Amino acid sequence: MKTLKAALIPLIIALSLPSGQAQTRFDDLEFKQFSTPEGLPNSMVHQIYQDRDGYIWISTFYGLFRYDGYEVRTYKSNLYTPGLLANNNVICAEEDYSHRLWIGTHEGLCVLDKQTGEIRKMKLEGISKHRLNEIHVTKDNKVYLGYIRGMAYYNAELDTLELMTSKNCKGEVPEQINIQTLLEDENGDLLIGTWQDGLFHYNIKENKFIHYPPLDESNSVLALFQDSKGALWIGTSGSGLYKVNFSPDKKTLSVEKAYKHDALNTLSLSSDYIYSIHEDLQTHSLWLGTRNGVSIMDLTDEGKFINYRESGSEHYLPVREVNTVFRDKNGLMWIGTKGAGVFHVNTRTRPFEVFYPRGNGKSFTDIISTLYVEESGASWVGFGYGIDYQSEDEKVTLIPSKRPYHISYSPSTREVLLAIHDGGVIVCRNGKIVHQYKASNCGFIPHDLVYWVHEDRKGNWWLGTYKGLSVRYQNGREYSFNQLPDADKLLSKEITSIMEDNDGSLWLATNNNGIVHVTGNMEQPESLQCKNYCIENGLLPINTPLCFLLDKSGKVWVGTEGSGLCLYDAQNDCFRSVHQEYNLPGDMVGSMEEDNNGNLWLGTNQGLVKLTITGEEKGRVRIFTVADGLADNFFNQNASFYRNGTFYFGCSRGIVTFNSKIAEENHSDVSLCITDIWIDGKSLEQMPENKRREISPFTADFTEQLIVPAAYSNFTICFASLTYNHPQQNNYAYRLQGLDTDWHYVNASNRNAYYSKLPPGEYVFELRATNENGDWGEIRKMGITIKPPFWATWWAYLIYAFISVSVLALIWWEIRRRLMLRNRKYLQKGETDKVHHIKFQFFTNIASDDEKFLQDAIACVNRHLSDTDFDVPQFIDEMATSRTTLHKKLKSLTGLNTTGFVRSIRLKAACNIMDGNKNIRISDLAYQVGFNDPKYFSICFKKEFGMQPTEYAMKAAKNA
Repeated sequence: MKTLKAALIPLIIALSLPSGQAQTRFDDLEFKQFSTPEGLPNSMVHQIYQDRDGYIWISTFYGLFRYDGYEVRTYKSNLYTPGLLANNNVICAEEDYSHRLWIGTHEGLCVLDKQTGEIRKMKLEGISKHRLNEIHVTKDNKVYLGYIRGMAYYNAELDTLELMTSKNCKGEVPEQINIQTLLEDENGDLLIGTWQDGLFHYNIKENKFIHYPPLDESNSVLALFQDSKGALWIGTSGSGLYKVNFSPDKKTLSVEKAYKHDALNTLSLSSDYIYSIHEDLQTHSLWLGTRNGVSIMDLTDEGKFINYRESGSEHYLPVREVNTVFRDKNGLMWIGTKGAGVFHVNTRTRPFEVFYPRGNGKSFTDIISTLYVEESGASWVGFGYGIDYQSEDEKVTLIPSKRPYHISYSPSTREVLLAIHDGGVIVCRNGKIVHQYKASNCGFIPHDLVYWVHEDRKGNWWLGTYKGLSVRYQNGREYSFNQLPDADKLLSKEITSIMEDNDGSLWLATNNNGIVHVTGNMEQPESLQCKNYCIENGLLPINTPLCFLLDKSGKVWVGTEGSGLCLYDAQNDCFRSVHQEYNLPGDMVGSMEEDNNGNLWLGTNQGLVKLTITGEEKGRVRIFTVADGLADNFFNQNASFYRNGTFYFGCSRGIVTFNSKIAEENHSDVSLCITDIWIDGKSLEQMPENKRREISPFTADFTEQLIVPAAYSNFTICFASLTYNHPQQNNYAYRLQGLDTDWHYVNASNRNAYYSKLPPGEYVFELRATNENGDWGEIRKMGITIKPPFWATWWAYLIYAFISVSVLALIWWEIRRRLMLRNRKYLQKGETDKVHHIKFQFFTNIASDDEKFLQDAIACVNRHLSDTDFDVPQFIDEMATSRTTLHKKLKSLTGLNTTGFVRSIRLKAACNIMDGNKNIRISDLAYQVGFNDPKYFSICFKKEFGMQPTEYAMKAAKNA
């Protein structure tokens, strides 16, 4: 680590300030802009505010906007929502503890009920101008309002606004005074900043005002803020920044320090006009929004300001007037400007350092292929071509024209071993080449393209090469397995990586041939046994293993290209992918290390991942990307190393190094919200009031039970995890209990769940999300009721049942009547026509669909009439239905079960055959209609028609 840090010296020098000052933590902050090109409807911002749910509200000259990190919802009066707000010039907004958003406009107050979505206008009586500059909700949920012509409060009991005057308040009341800002102090009292009337103090319990003496000639207070140490800061209009102290009784105040702009001092305030003040708790710095950009002051070094502005500063920000600065609950600093929209920046100290061993201190284009750091601190770094060795005394480049694949250490010889493309194995000591083993000068290298050298616990060298495995025993014996006549052919495959298990067996990664496990007596190469784990035998989900890791508990992990992280299942003797199970990013794991706490660190193709596999947080995933200071999100194969608490991961843009403890971050809550619900393609909140209330009386985020009437065929639930630094890194999972069997995982580009034509019933929608580092939050639930159509309700089914029973009774009565009539005729006529009535007939009152089904069934049996092997399963397959459905259908239409129906068709076919062939033999007839046994055929025939087949044939001959 000590030698690698030397690479940072040019970078530090290059970034040194021209004034000779040391580089500060506020230099080169990366501001992200959100303005009209990025989707903000207009760029003229008064205020930025975050509500208790996590939404960002942006008050602008032309409307109020709610931002969830992805999309903007507009609240303004226009062609589609006329008269929605008192005025579209929205100056401020703040939420109370009853889910109401109080909105101050140029023409008065509006109150948005976040639960129902209703907005109402409230007018303050007794003032001539209704511009509302400031709103403050106290800790006990009282609402105070600062107007351009006085101060008011909300009377909750009467649901009215009350103007504060000398008639209902004590002391020097700020009547008809332009209120600019309100601040609640540690005692729950209010400090009131005004335009040209200075500062007031209001004791809420005593209902009494105090007016302090003027601060300066202008006496205009535009901003008030109390920092984390209790100090009070005042931003003025033209007189700079004051730090003031109060007397214990709050009756007097004194200025402790004053800071102003000095054109000759680059570390002075950017402007004396200060519109907004806030503190960044991560850096303990004061942020000031001014008429000329943003000024940042470290509270441990007061009086020195880093200024971000459009011109005249080392730190560029394309803004002039900054109307508001604000810190959100996740620590991001927000800036609202007049004309440039919104900016935000993450000031958190990044845990990762990036080194560019061959770069110019700022960039790097040579791929890091392998890493090794000695106990002494000397480092070995393999590039696309060549290996750099660096110690405290020297830096040299070895084999500059060769590609290195792997660097390892030989404990038995205390030498570094280099596996080289077409260079065999190179042995080094103290940065110098000691010996080179090639196919031409030794017997254990079958090919000079060597991918891997592993020294086992007995001091033997195992090589993975282009032509397979080879070994050089400590006693000097040498073997190449591709040359051993009885060796397993798997040992001749191209081997790219080797790992030794706790039992001394070897795991080999091959090039597109899966994994090979080598067991047996490692000292006797002729007796070694191999087992292949590959996609062809189902023991590995993909044939491209990249890297191995044997963790402290003895588990074998393998990183693959395509199936991500896989784990060896010893019980079933196979590898299974756990990539989706842990919801890891991407589909590749190229490098793996384990820290001292048993956590896995994975270099993937979509960032660096910390995976907790033990303890209370088992399964927790932390994802780090370029947003956290990484050089790249793609990490190279086997280009990682871990020693003494420090990690090294190589990518195509340098080496990322960090301490695992430094990389620990506090688990931040996930503010998961349901941002909208669409019913048949229309937003719930845009539906007519009567229809919307039928579905839900609440807005999307407050809906706990969604009722979807039968008239609607589909619905969509939209959601967002309200983080704003890198919201595209958030992931989501949802499922509908009662329909989905597993979670659906989606990324930030697909933040909605769509369901269509669900069967009527009760469901529960479950939703969860991650923040930008992959931490999963709590499950959010919402009940969903799919209403059946009127014809499918319980009372409709009751009517259907009554009608069905009535119709069946009528049919039964009619059938019974006809049977009785037919029997009477038979008694009168005798049995002369009996033969004609035993022909195949069924009821004639069959519905058309059922008639087709019956015809298909008869045709199916007739096609297999002489097939004695035709049975019920084959009948079911050809009818393309289930056993139960076929049975029920035939029973309802013919009164016969499946077997009886087939037998009846065969017997009636026998009658038809005898009608056409009077002399046919009964045994031949039985076989023609699918009976194996003529005797059994005769029994069935008599049971069906009441006579033997011979009797029927004789009667048929007579009738002919």
